[in-house]
Amino acid sequence: MNCRPRSPESEKAGHMTSPKPSALTVERLVEPLAVWTTRPRFGWLLDGAATERQNAYELEVRDALTAQIIAATGKVDSAQSHSVVLPDVDLSSRTPYTWRVRVWADDGEATEWSQSRFETTLLNNSEWDAARWVEPVQEPVTPEEVLYLGVEPTSLDDVDIESRLHPSPLVRQQFVLDEAPERARLYITAHGVYEVTVNGQQVTDEVLAPGYDEYQERLSYQTYDVTSQLRVGENVLGVRLADGWWAGRISFTGSSINYGDTLGVLWRLEGDRKAIATSDASARSSFGEIRYSDIFIGEKVDARLAVDGWDTVGFDDSEWAEVHVADGGTSTLVPFVGEPVRRIDEIHEPQVFHSPAGELLVDMGQNIAGRVRLTARGAAGTTITLEHTEALDRDGNFQQNVQGRNKDQTDVWVLAGTGQETFEPRFTYHGFRYVRVTGYPGDLHPEDVVGVILSSDVPQTGTFTTSDPRINQLHDNVVWSQRANFFSTPTDCPQRERAGWTGDIQVFARAATNNARVDLFLDRWLANVRAAQSDAGIVPMIVPNTPSFATSFGLLGDTSAGWGDAITIVPLALYERYGDRRVLDENIDAMRRWVDWIRTQAEQGLPEQYQQLESDDPILKRQPLLWNTGFHYGDWLVPSTITDEPMSMMVAATLTGALVASAYYYHSASNLAAAAEVLGDGATAREYRWLAAQIKDAFVAEYFDEDGRLSVHMQGAYVISLAFGLVPEGLRDAAGAHLVELIHQAEDHLDTGFLSVPHLLDVLVSIGERELAYTLLFQDTAPSWLYEVKMGATTIWESWDGIAPDGQPRDFSLNHYAFGAVDDWMYRYIAGITPTAPGYAEIEFRPDLSAPLDAVAASIETPFGRAALEWARTSPAHVEIRLIVPANTRAVLKVSGAEPVTLRPGAHTRTVTHKKEQ
Repeated sequence: MNCRPRSPESEKAGHMTSPKPSALTVERLVEPLAVWTTRPRFGWLLDGAATERQNAYELEVRDALTAQIIAATGKVDSAQSHSVVLPDVDLSSRTPYTWRVRVWADDGEATEWSQSRFETTLLNNSEWDAARWVEPVQEPVTPEEVLYLGVEPTSLDDVDIESRLHPSPLVRQQFVLDEAPERARLYITAHGVYEVTVNGQQVTDEVLAPGYDEYQERLSYQTYDVTSQLRVGENVLGVRLADGWWAGRISFTGSSINYGDTLGVLWRLEGDRKAIATSDASARSSFGEIRYSDIFIGEKVDARLAVDGWDTVGFDDSEWAEVHVADGGTSTLVPFVGEPVRRIDEIHEPQVFHSPAGELLVDMGQNIAGRVRLTARGAAGTTITLEHTEALDRDGNFQQNVQGRNKDQTDVWVLAGTGQETFEPRFTYHGFRYVRVTGYPGDLHPEDVVGVILSSDVPQTGTFTTSDPRINQLHDNVVWSQRANFFSTPTDCPQRERAGWTGDIQVFARAATNNARVDLFLDRWLANVRAAQSDAGIVPMIVPNTPSFATSFGLLGDTSAGWGDAITIVPLALYERYGDRRVLDENIDAMRRWVDWIRTQAEQGLPEQYQQLESDDPILKRQPLLWNTGFHYGDWLVPSTITDEPMSMMVAATLTGALVASAYYYHSASNLAAAAEVLGDGATAREYRWLAAQIKDAFVAEYFDEDGRLSVHMQGAYVISLAFGLVPEGLRDAAGAHLVELIHQAEDHLDTGFLSVPHLLDVLVSIGERELAYTLLFQDTAPSWLYEVKMGATTIWESWDGIAPDGQPRDFSLNHYAFGAVDDWMYRYIAGITPTAPGYAEIEFRPDLSAPLDAVAASIETPFGRAALEWARTSPAHVEIRLIVPANTRAVLKVSGAEPVTLRPGAHTRTVTHKKEQ
């Protein structure tokens, strides 16, 4: 899109550039080109140093073509400055608009007007009219069923990659313009992934468009401004295509053609709202230098086969093939929402060295999702191979740390021999830190290699630093894992699976909101979740729900507690952090269908050990309120259950699955009640609050004894029970004592899995074990966060001992953000920045000045602007605190041993007496 999403910007407190509203956004974007709704959300910021609080606003929208006012609010007495929806606005499709806003602040005077603009995209799929899906000349993708879990995979060992994969097609269409339009827009999507040019010029910096969606139900299209690329007379539109997620070998299974075996493209190019060119039979197709490209396997480019000028005027395409016009339909097309994947950064001059085994290696110094840009000079036909990995073996030699069929992560470049040449893959990416380079002509110098970092371009909004470099590295590791895995969809890892595991994002969602503006990114993912939800209400384990994954994992069931529950957890997390009720409106039905499906499973299922009980047994009476049948991952990857046996990963699932499922049943019912209450649906809120109370009673009777001991006597079981409020008040101290005892038995190490880690430190603080929480945070032997840091990690690992103490990597991903959920606790508890009303309308600043640190600084760009807190010890008995309170918010500072202080918007400095703990 020709709009760059930005984080809300706030002026530094104390410096006023203008009293009028700033950072105007529509649908969270600055001057967006493709607004997809007739009721968009408007937003703006105020300068907290100049304006403490907005008392009223006035907003006006005009048709930019006619200057006609289509909406004018008049003065509205309201403090609302984000997510403002105009009830009477009637937007037209494919139309540019201007809008302006002014506010009344503390002095009762209106500010000057601030003005911005936006444009709507196709609001009805019938507007694709004459456009047709065109399929270039190609061989259909070869089916490859590559399965796990005891199923024999298709044998591919004797089949060369290039014979399995096929060249990337080129498509071109010529058209003539009699006059240049004032506005030209290109609407385009593909089966596969694409790049598009007009007259040889790239029209976007997006990568791997159209992105990854639940393709059976939703396929995104992009909107681009191509006004400057068009010319009077002849023009050419050019498209490159590759397999992408549509036909490539993806997900856990590595299977191909999950959605189709044939690549295609659809476009509509219009000028001044009139069609100029649409995809049809007039297009022509051929092949170029990309001999194959697969997101997981990699890409091969033979530069000798490049077709110069293929997408420009004057090129002779008389020998190119006709395209096939297909009946692809437009019913599933949706406008792309949010931030696309882009090249967000680069690593220049990485370390180039030889391993003990003599291999030529490159160390980027950082584990990333991306690819390599390489420069070389050599004879025509020289073949350079780039193999990517996250870690070297204990001796410093190259090894693939992630195993599995079709996980090659290997790019091949054949030189044209034309002098200095540069290679960067177009349609693949890898999760890696190290690269093995084979066949490079001459000496490889650091300046010949660039690490290209790819990610969905969500605005970075948070900062966190302390006086301890280990904690800083831990935070940086979380941020880097978030960047690598917020990649069109929230993935688990950027190398082995790259799948939208619902459990991973539900535990990490709140942490994600601190570091980046992720509401649009996760809104789009939630739309895919709703599309993937079954008619019965089942939310899959991964979304998009790759068909081959669903097939190969059939023996485990369609979903799992703690994974499908993402539909009740992520929307509430977004509402809490961004304050927009729309996310609850859009998801409340899916939330209810999920809880109702669990209800059916609980009522109809009965564990095998209870099937012989008499019908009047009290144990049976509570079973319909417990979700304790079927497969569940439980508290996945509990450290003490992991051994070198491949199926040891399932031990925690067996031990904790039933308890965790019933706990999440309660949690989701409670979440549904809370969402309904926010939306004003009192009847639904009461119904599910009552259900949650019944589940809690059954849970306590089933799993607790009179001494507060759980039948599943594991750290994570206590953490989840305490965090969710499932422990009766009379048993809370005893349950907490059992948790503490288990931690001490583990020699003050955590022994918690995916679902309990996010709550661990909060629970310890809540039961009065603050010092133990810090002991776990600062623990540096496995399993612990700082063990990873000590071992040189630059991202968060899937397993706490992903690299053994002797430096040997295990077969786990080294780039998984789930255990990085602790980052949210560090923002809230160590720095002490916590929203106490949705969207940070009210903020509690409560820094832990007793933390084993001498200084902490953190900031978050809230919907109202920048909230920041720094504290530093200036003497053994004194701490200086500096804060920034955003305009239009209320805040309170709470420091242990002192009375709470109400803070007005702006900058504040306080020195407090607080003796350093020894």
